[in-house]
Amino acid sequence: MGKREEKDTENNKYLFWGLIAIELFMSFSFLGYVHIEPISLTFVYIPVLAAGCILGAKEGAAIGAVFGLASMWKASAFYVAAGDAAFSPAMSGKPVESLILSVGTRALFGFLAGLLYQAAKKGKHPLAGVVAVSSLGRTLHTVLVYSCMGLFFPEAGFDITSTLDDLMRWDFIPFLLIVDGIIALCYCFTRSGSLRQFFFHIRLMDEANSLILHSRKGMTALVSLLGLVLLASFSVAFYFTNRIGSVMSRHGVELSQQASYDVLHLQIQFLLGMIALAIMVIIGILLYQKNFSYLYYQARLDGLTGLMGRNQFFQNGEQLLASMKWEEPGKAGCFIILDVDHFKQINDKYGHPEGDRILKRIAESLQKVFEGRGILGRLGGDEFVIFVHKPVTAKEAESLLNELRQDVKRIRIQDREVTCSVGVIPAEPGYSIDELYRSADRLLYEAKKKGKDQFVFGYRFRDQDERRKGSDPQGGKAGQ
Repeated sequence: MGKREEKDTENNKYLFWGLIAIELFMSFSFLGYVHIEPISLTFVYIPVLAAGCILGAKEGAAIGAVFGLASMWKASAFYVAAGDAAFSPAMSGKPVESLILSVGTRALFGFLAGLLYQAAKKGKHPLAGVVAVSSLGRTLHTVLVYSCMGLFFPEAGFDITSTLDDLMRWDFIPFLLIVDGIIALCYCFTRSGSLRQFFFHIRLMDEANSLILHSRKGMTALVSLLGLVLLASFSVAFYFTNRIGSVMSRHGVELSQQASYDVLHLQIQFLLGMIALAIMVIIGILLYQKNFSYLYYQARLDGLTGLMGRNQFFQNGEQLLASMKWEEPGKAGCFIILDVDHFKQINDKYGHPEGDRILKRIAESLQKVFEGRGILGRLGGDEFVIFVHKPVTAKEAESLLNELRQDVKRIRIQDREVTCSVGVIPAEPGYSIDELYRSADRLLYEAKKKGKDQFVFGYRFRDQDERRKGSDPQGGKAGQ
């Protein structure tokens, strides 16, 4: 697995959003609490440590901020203890200080933990370093929170020295062992080859989808859906609060304004926990579906080269062609077809295994030159196709093809070079991918008639080149 795949695994958006959902679910369920009189400290900070360890300092700070916002919401009720009220801007009387205490200290905690993990993973024994940082996590969090309380809320009676009380608790060591075990498992699992391969599959599917779908529209739809879910959740909370008040009134119990607010507060807290649980399930289903799509996609690839087969290439090409924009003057997408010169003679003289080696190497050259610019396919035999969906000028297309030709010539069979003939047709509005293929195939035939080891451009590229270098009377521009 290369560095790129490793980076994609370590900075995966699905892991990030999954940890946010876990953080919220733990915040709004019994899984997140360790109660220490007179305030409640939680071990909801475990997802913060996990984010800092497997994603990075920025992601750790973001999950820490989510932790802080959740604790701020939980503290914004009349039923909370006096010590917890300091975490709520609405209840403490010091809104800015409470915001710093709730969100600021947790974001800083996540950021510092991420930096410590980053340093630990560069050491000689990274796993031992990760465990050491995890062991410091609870104390680091406690120091930050108590220090902030001592600075802004001295009346609560807590300051940095109160950290010693936490260190002396009977459950401190067992708790650290649990945390260390969880973080160590997360670290080892995210570095495993199977998970890296899994997320590599997901990345390939995301890249394939991004070629066709507009990410801005997808993000707008996602934000709109999230807004509707939150609106529906608050509506449900208000409805049930009203119903509870009506039922209790019918039984002769009248709720005060504070009691009604606390009931509504708990309803929203419950719904947010359920939404977080639903997000975790959705992410799991989404990852499963994308991995299944990859396996289906892989089954349709060319077995020898790993490029798209005929059906997959034409299907994806048609979708890309339909989504292309035609607004850049002097540039165009293009359909490229090439085959290996004298390939039958190579097979007859040197054998089919040698011919297969050449096909694999040409596929590698195509990927090297056109990666990120278009889709690649092998239609059969020695016939390869490329659909460049990102518009290029004639000069840029010629440069890419020259780069490809030079790379192909590095493939040698004993004392002879391998060469290719190429036909290039620009993608025009109103044409299907099959029509572009047929036009490019005619240009490929023309390149072979001109002596092989060259490329011939079609219409629009030819006109651009005529203005730049002079015209070609045959209707196609040959490159040598």
